[in-house]
Amino acid sequence: MFIGYIQNNEDKAEQTRQYQAVQAFAKEQELKLDCVYSDYAFANIKEMILPETEGIVIFNISALGDGLAQIKENLDDFFKGIDIAIDVRSNLISQNVKKVLKKRKNEGVKLGRPLGALIKKRLDGKEEEIRKLLAQNVTKAEIARRFNVTRNTVFRFVKRNNLEEKDASHA
Repeated sequence: MFIGYIQNNEDKAEQTRQYQAVQAFAKEQELKLDCVYSDYAFANIKEMILPETEGIVIFNISALGDGLAQIKENLDDFFKGIDIAIDVRSNLISQNVKKVLKKRKNEGVKLGRPLGALIKKRLDGKEEEIRKLLAQNVTKAEIARRFNVTRNTVFRFVKRNNLEEKDASHA
């Protein structure tokens, strides 16, 4: 659930401007706001709205509190709420996956990768290219960045495929 928050004040034209700005931003970001709350103080409504909220669009961050400490506290509360929502969602997904897998297993479906199945690795087929890079003294860290893998993946791949020529003077 995405919500908007504008600070309630005496100037109705300003309140309308804030509301329109929040709606325009949400539309630009392709967010569907479930509602826009308005109050004199964010603290008055945060307990009500934060537990259910995935995101909040605020016209003016200073509306979250009278000072930086209060703004930080309100943002911390919001992020705690997001963390809780993420945990709940992850647990629900996990429970659903376990239920589906149990059902499939009970139906006799063999789960998992077949024994002996070959797994395509990210660096498979790139042996010559990596050998040339190593010959040009390109570091393994740079190779890892170029192929979007970890350095350890490159180290293991080079060792497993004997891609690095040993210097005879170090023998």
